[in-house]
Amino acid sequence: MKTETRPVFIDGSQGRLFGLYFPATVPARGAFLYLPPFAEEMNRCRALASAQARSFARIGYSCLLLDPFGTGESHGELEAASWDLWATDAGIAADWLARESGLCVSLWGMRLGGLLAGSMFESAPSRYGRLLLWQPVVNGKQFLTQYLRLRVAWLMERGLPAETTDLIRGRMAEGQVVEVAGYPLAGQLAAGIDAARLFSGESAMQAKRIDWFENVTNDSGALSIAARQVVSALEARGAVVGSHPFSGPPLWQLHERDALPTLISATTALFGESS
Repeated sequence: MKTETRPVFIDGSQGRLFGLYFPATVPARGAFLYLPPFAEEMNRCRALASAQARSFARIGYSCLLLDPFGTGESHGELEAASWDLWATDAGIAADWLARESGLCVSLWGMRLGGLLAGSMFESAPSRYGRLLLWQPVVNGKQFLTQYLRLRVAWLMERGLPAETTDLIRGRMAEGQVVEVAGYPLAGQLAAGIDAARLFSGESAMQAKRIDWFENVTNDSGALSIAARQVVSALEARGAVVGSHPFSGPPLWQLHERDALPTLISATTALFGESS
């Protein structure tokens, strides 16, 4: 069955937000708002997210794939974005999706988008149905440090004056815009990412359903230690967490195009079985 894809623009807090809307093609079960990875990871995973949205539509889930402010086709420049702005705009997009679909909205985030989705879900668990995490970032500061190392390596390769990640952070904190791997990054967004931790609070999340998919390469097939620690803490707070290891190429790291059929099939099967 062919699925419909409709480009939409939504009035965000600082300008229009672009999204791709995939309405359900069978009797509706729910809706997903997708929050993407950061920078080039977002581009590498676009085809994967669209393939999953089409698959969701065929089992009754409408999906909205959102370009956050300053990214993709949305209004604004990345250096003007902030973590709080992204969260506010994602909430506006979730409200739009609820009105458009007439369905309960769940959050679906990948990589840094998973960290943002988790923060939104934790701050207002009654507002959203479920949370789907694909390879989520657990620690924003560690993620940003790894990202800034791309600039450090770029400078070294060209024999330019060396910088450290702390020096780059200091420049951004002073108001400078720093280009990293072709993307302009400023202090407000960097500070927000630095401070973000996945489920760092202690509030009750009684019976809230969270499904965590993580790429594994170890022989045990278990989630990483960091992921297991977060899952244990969530379960202690009353959440119902499904841990779903999967294998396949880490698309968010690859320069060439590839596919992850195992992730799509496992995700679709899980939600196809859910009421």
